[in-house]
Amino acid sequence: MRFREVGEVINRNATMSGFSVVKSYCGHGIGELFHCAPNIPHYARNKAVGVMKAGQTFTIEPMINAGVWRDRMWPDGWTDVTADGKRSAQFEHTLLVTVQFMFHA
Repeated sequence: MRFREVGEVINRNATMSGFSVVKSYCGHGIGELFHCAPNIPHYARNKAVGVMKAGQTFTIEPMINAGVWRDRMWPDGWTDVTADGKRSAQFEHTLLVTVQFMFHA
């Protein structure tokens, strides 16, 4: 699967349910560094490059909003809220890509 397809699927499902997807943050690789390539946007029509390969570990952590997709950072530099003040939910999934073999007797 191409990394850009992740955003297409998330965005399609959110939109069909009447929600939007924040574009300011993305999933990312996890390796020797906690945040590393690849960047995996959660929205449609993104420019992510690459395909998933066995052995890769990465996160998928979309932020789904009840209103607009835009967000804004509070002056504390940490708290991020929706631009229109509507509710938002975010959850992080960490995935490991493996190769699965099927043997037939």
